[in-house]
Amino acid sequence: PSDSPSKSPSRTPSRSPSNTPTSEPTFVPTPTPSDSPSKSPTTRRPTIQPTNFPSTKCSTERGFNLCLALDMSGSVCNDGNGSDCLECDSECRDSSVSKDTCCNNVANIKDFSSLMVDLLGDFPAEKSFSVVQFATEARLVNGLSSTAQTIQVIDKKLDYTGGSTNHASAIQMCQRNLQSFRNMKNFIILITDGVSTEPERDPEDAAEAAATSAKNDGIFIIPVLISPRNDKNALAFMGRLSSDGKVFDVTDFDSLDNLQNGLVDQVSCS
Repeated sequence: PSDSPSKSPSRTPSRSPSNTPTSEPTFVPTPTPSDSPSKSPTTRRPTIQPTNFPSTKCSTERGFNLCLALDMSGSVCNDGNGSDCLECDSECRDSSVSKDTCCNNVANIKDFSSLMVDLLGDFPAEKSFSVVQFATEARLVNGLSSTAQTIQVIDKKLDYTGGSTNHASAIQMCQRNLQSFRNMKNFIILITDGVSTEPERDPEDAAEAAATSAKNDGIFIIPVLISPRNDKNALAFMGRLSSDGKVFDVTDFDSLDNLQNGLVDQVSCS
């Protein structure tokens, strides 16, 4: 080789490049990729079809029934002004949703409930879902049904009422709907935004008594608390209703979707 290499590159590349690298790296990368990429893929076999349900560390093959108890009380739509929002009066109404839905918070509850039913409905097991809505009193919107029918019911048949918050009535309604199916796992997911205010006499004691009765009947209660003010008293109260003391809590209705994987695990593992 030359004892004194040229100070500038040649106009055309060498037909027989050197076998050793240069002492310094190039400052400009090659404009074209390698002509000889890897000959084999990183996996031996591509995934033909991804799984439809989220991964969970527990069994997804044991049958279950799930009752969704959904809070339709005034506090869900009143933005903290204390109104009972009966029949969705004007001070509670969001114009972006129908009067039957009333406010964006209820729309978020409906969307989240549909998503949970859809995710759990993909489990390779026998399963049924029912829907209870509650305020001053609870009402069975739909008895145990298929995934598709339940999603349709949540979308079309949930009508916001406003009123007080009666967790005892909601739990009792779900219990009556589930207690004939003791050969399967039975769950109540209670979605609410605060403590009980009905019945008028000892509302929290009534809710705890109803929860104890349901748990004694083999029903597993999973509370979901939306608490914008991070209410510690409400969180402790929900912990007493819970079957294992665990409460799924968020600070706003928009964040409900963040709970979905944890709830799927809770149903599959309990």
